[in-house]
Amino acid sequence: MITTYTDFRLVKAEMATRYPARRPVRRDSSLEIMRRTLARNSREELDPGHRR
Repeated sequence: MITTYTDFRLVKAEMATRYPARRPVRRDSSLEIMRRTLARNSREELDPGHRR
């Protein structure tokens, strides 16, 4: 079956439904990773039994 599109917006809508857009991956800076690690380590030192 061949479908001819007369409107470019229809083509874009069809493509969007057939191929959903991928979510952009969040890249953390090394500073952010260090901050998070330090926070986790200090939490574990303050309350060793507690798990999030």
